[in-house]
Amino acid sequence: MMKRWYCLFAVLSLCLPLETQAETFKTEEFFLDNGLQVVVIENHKAPIIKQMLFYKAGAVDEAPGKGGIAHLLEHLMFRGTAKVRGQKLNRVLEENGAESNAFTSQDVTAYHQFLDISRLELAMFLEADRMQGLEISEKDFATERDIVFQERKQRVDNNPAARFYETLNGTLWQEHPYGRPVTGYDREITALERQDAVDFYRTYYAPNNAVLVLSGDIDKAAARRLAQKYYGHLRPSQIKSAEFAELPPFYKAKVEMSLPEVRLGRLVKLFAVSSFAIKPEEAYVLEVLAEYLAGDENAPLYQELVLRRKKALAVNAGYNGLARSYGTFSLSVVPAGLPDDAFVEAVDRAWRKALEDLDEEKLERVKRKMLADLVYLKDNPESLAQLAGYMAATGTSLDVLRNYAAGIEQVSAEEVKKAAEELWRQAPQVTGILYPEEKNNG
Repeated sequence: MMKRWYCLFAVLSLCLPLETQAETFKTEEFFLDNGLQVVVIENHKAPIIKQMLFYKAGAVDEAPGKGGIAHLLEHLMFRGTAKVRGQKLNRVLEENGAESNAFTSQDVTAYHQFLDISRLELAMFLEADRMQGLEISEKDFATERDIVFQERKQRVDNNPAARFYETLNGTLWQEHPYGRPVTGYDREITALERQDAVDFYRTYYAPNNAVLVLSGDIDKAAARRLAQKYYGHLRPSQIKSAEFAELPPFYKAKVEMSLPEVRLGRLVKLFAVSSFAIKPEEAYVLEVLAEYLAGDENAPLYQELVLRRKKALAVNAGYNGLARSYGTFSLSVVPAGLPDDAFVEAVDRAWRKALEDLDEEKLERVKRKMLADLVYLKDNPESLAQLAGYMAATGTSLDVLRNYAAGIEQVSAEEVKKAAEELWRQAPQVTGILYPEEKNNG
């Protein structure tokens, strides 16, 4: 699940820099009487449709000691209802040519199908049926709990890079629920009981805590008719919203890890920052900053650290601004040698030099590339469904998507420099150094 979520997160990060004016693509939304938010993205170039149902429930909503229950419930959602017994749901979707899957994150859990438009009503019936009709037997619960436990072992405990990032996240976020791993910890998973899944399901799986996205060969009128037909009868519930701890205004932490089977070291800097849901105007600037620093091989950090100084093999910067609470800015560098103090200082110098050299002309080239590179995604109903749904489910106005081009165009070089300075000197942050196996033997 962690791997699947990281893949999805990468897709969202790539999709975000889009030309989002009305002539590029159009998103419409409405609400049913039971509170279900419906987002419609029309694309009539092919008779296909992406249905995604996002629940505003993820790892942040888990009770203390119940880590992993959101992810475990995701597995159980494929185990059947009174109307669709056992694992018949998967079989029916496969027989009708649908691609079906799900993912869990800190903020949301989502279920999705990509299929021919003629099979949309079938997919809507199946999805609506399991929103409140899920049956969880002791046997199914025990089976899926074992599967989730083994996933944790395989994808985190036996993966040095995953263990490293999990430690960094916990250090950065401290008491904030974003410090919880989506998988839960071993001891939490084994202690989970069937009633924990039932309670989570009954608390959070309701139309007024969900966003339905229909992206493809459909218009708003048809979407409204079908959404009402299949989801309109479902009951809303009293939702218990997650409580997000306030972060201290500034702190620095450092984590050094030496793990077996690590072949290449790594330097990672994580910063807690604003999100699109909190401050869209700051989020646009952070998007541009990440692209400017390390968006491609022409970016200054790559040029300085990889090509000129030969200090690094790879460098990446990223901004995750789609979150119910704070966002995260990251810098990751794979060193050509050991990530020692000299290497860390070289990265810091390259960061400072990149910002000193920034001017409006350079920034304009970056912004034009951000908008031009991914325009083709306007014809990709799957990617747009994921992006729009994740925005809506995390409390980000869809105006951010519609007006993305204008938001990027308004970012100035002065704002980017200021944001970088505030990151370095004011944002809560953690520096992580992962040493290769050779360091263990040294």
